[in-house]
Order: sequence, then structure tokens, then C-alpha cells
Amino acid sequence: MAGRRIAPLLLALALLGGSSCANDVPPHAPGAASREYFPLQRGGHWTYELSTGFFSGSTRVEVTARGEHAVRNSNERVFLMDERLSGRVYGLEPAGLVGYRVADGFLMRIAAVSLGDDGQVGIFGGEGMSFLPVDPKPGQTWTDRTEVFQQSGGAGQSWTAEVEFVGPLRVSAGRFDDVIVVRSQQWDPEWNPNEPLHSYEDYYARGVCLIRSVSRNNARWFWMTLEQELIAFHFD
Repeated sequence: MAGRRIAPLLLALALLGGSSCANDVPPHAPGAASREYFPLQRGGHWTYELSTGFFSGSTRVEVTARGEHAVRNSNERVFLMDERLSGRVYGLEPAGLVGYRVADGFLMRIAAVSLGDDGQVGIFGGEGMSFLPVDPKPGQTWTDRTEVFQQSGGAGQSWTAEVEFVGPLRVSAGRFDDVIVVRSQQWDPEWNPNEPLHSYEDYYARGVCLIRSVSRNNARWFWMTLEQELIAFHFD
């Protein structure tokens, strides 16, 4: 979903059957997944509206959970999400796969993956970015460093992040009672060692996943805000 993670943004997985609107009680992921802020479960489908503060208009983002797949030449497995944009947005690919896995108590996002005809996943980017703790707590902080490509000689991006409790939050898809926000920053010392290049606010609802995201590019020569909001979802 949007940009980096997008991330990227992106992002989000598993709900009970049926779509939701602002007047409905939104469904949640079934079983044990209802306790998770990012349940990795096959069959979810999320629709987001993506808008920017730089370009006019809005774009739909369709996210579909494809399930776990084996990683080629490895004993590991990753969970794949398919992300598709309804229109063109500067800096974002119109369609692509994103991989997710759990490692060292964090959910990791792997942006550069491919799915072969044999059903196995090829990872041609770095090992991924830790974007959310498996059991997030208010006040929890962490740092990470990611490489855009494997064997890039250490060239990559530095990240800092913190969890805050939000409580109830309403978006177009409905009202969600148990919401946290992860505020993160991407740092590039060659640009400015004292100010993050990008800043992000990612809102997650327990048992639902990502419901809202706001990202800002702080570069003076190309300042832009990107907002992503959940408008509908269902689970097959």
C-alpha cells in the first residue's frame, strides 16, 4: 500500500464475510485473529481511497490476501498481498505483490517479491522492514534499517517508530473501537541528519488491520502528503 510499504503502504488482512459502511458495526477477523492488529489470513479484500495533497483527484487501492507461499531455495514462507491501483499516482506502481512475515516479535514487510509459476516466492529485495510489533504496546519504540536490494553494500534506509493508543476512530468503512497508531520516520543523513525525509501515521484497528494512513514527504523541493482510508472490505 502506498509508497514504501506501500508501502507502501499498505496493507491488511482478514475479516468476516460481508462489506461494511459507516452505519454498520464493522466485522472483525474470526477466531484468534480477532485479537491481532494485522491478522495474516487468506481471503481478505480491502478497498482504500488514496488521495494526495499535491495532485488533484483520488484513486482506489484494492488489496487482496493471497495466503502463504514457500520461498524459493529456502525453508521459509511468506504471506502475499496483491495491491492494485485504479489509476496512476506519481511514485507508486499500479500493481504489485507485497510479502509479510513474522520475525523477532515484529511483522515484517517485504516490498520486492515475485510469484513464480511453480507457486514459490522469489525475494529480490532486502529482508524487509519491521513495521508493527506482534503485540504492540502504547509507548513501545524501535528502530530498523532496510536495504532496498540484497547485497547493496549496506546502502539503505533508517527508520524510527513508536506506538500510541488512539481508542475509537471512524473512517469511511465504519467506526472502530480499539485503534492504535504507529508514528514512524524514514531518515536519510545525506539529505538532513536532523529531520526525517518521510513521516508516517498508520492507524490499525484490532481484528481488522490498516484503516487509515497518512504519509508526508518533507523534502523542500517536493513536499507531498499521501492519505489512504479504508472504505469497504469483505472476507471470502
